Amino acid sequence: MALTEDLSIYRSMYKLLLALIDARNAFDKSFKYVVGERLVNTSLDCITLIHFANEDRHKGARAEHLDKFLIKFDVLKTLIMVCRDRRQFKKDSVLADVFVLVADVEAQAGAWRRSTAV
Repeated sequence: MALTEDLSIYRSMYKLLLALIDARNAFDKSFKYVVGERLVNTSLDCITLIHFANEDRHKGARAEHLDKFLIKFDVLKTLIMVCRDRRQFKKDSVLADVFVLVADVEAQAGAWRRSTAV
């Protein structure tokens, strides 16, 4: 069993969390404290679910945690799109980095979920 911190999906999700924290700091006040906090909290929830999926060895539990992760990650993507559409990402390079990390995490989560299918 690999340590969660050694998983590629964990490292990518952690980088995404850091990018979202940095981006949130530049959001307009009305977005920073509502949508920005939700972005960070949802990202932390996703990291928690990665931990659960990696650690839980009960039959079907890993798939259940990954299903919850994918749902939570969809919510995170929606929040990111709202911020993009409301022009809260002040630098295009930050938005590009966020989208690259989202695609990376999503691909890894999908592959991990498919590998746990019975």
